[in-house]
Amino acid sequence: MTSSLPWFRKGTRPGTIIAFEKPLSSQWKIIDKLNEYDDQATVEQNKAYSFRSFASAKFSCCDAKRRATKAFMRVYIQVPHRTTEMDDANTRSQQATSWTPQELASLLDLTEKGSNITPKLLAYKTSTQDRSGLVPGGLITWLVWEIVPGLRLGDGDGAGPFWGLEDHEREEVRRSFLNALVKLKEYGWYPSVDRARSLVWHQDTQTIYFIGRFSKTMEGEPRRLAEPAQRIATFELALPDVRVRWKDWDKDTSRWKW
Repeated sequence: MTSSLPWFRKGTRPGTIIAFEKPLSSQWKIIDKLNEYDDQATVEQNKAYSFRSFASAKFSCCDAKRRATKAFMRVYIQVPHRTTEMDDANTRSQQATSWTPQELASLLDLTEKGSNITPKLLAYKTSTQDRSGLVPGGLITWLVWEIVPGLRLGDGDGAGPFWGLEDHEREEVRRSFLNALVKLKEYGWYPSVDRARSLVWHQDTQTIYFIGRFSKTMEGEPRRLAEPAQRIATFELALPDVRVRWKDWDKDTSRWKW
């Protein structure tokens, strides 16, 4: 959820330069903060379900040496469980833990596999908070990824940008989308949000990019294989004439909007 507390008050102001050593030595300069979210659990939720408390912030940034090279940066930081924010540092430090954010795990894996349909991971590092931190000894992770070229096909209001394309180009998008989705699943990942806002279309190269968060695909064959038209409609690249329950679908697309 959108953060109601200012967790990122240190080390992330515009102009701050963050140094990285992985995968290669680089420096990235923060330009602006784009959003901030937190996911704060209670002590009881942590004990019962192992829920973690953390916040994340997304920034626009540029290569400190080649400022024309723009990218996105996200910072994850462990925060105290709800109602423990004012506990002393020693008490808060008992909550310290470490994990790899799924976003980092997915981008790292896709980049190492040579994916050309997802943003490349440009830099990352993991560390722990010092004694003055929100959770002394707790996780803090930075990652930087490329901004892929092209038109983002959707937003929070739907697939307006996609439906603004000409008919023939929409068909090109669908064809490229289906091919790219097969490739993404072969890499072992699937978009966490299966909507048009997770897609970027680069017309010059006829490339569909998947952006946003990714989830691991299930191992083994699914019980029911999705039809291509079902995938297309799920990602808002076609509009069924009525609400569809896929398990009861008769596979008739003649009245859909294409």
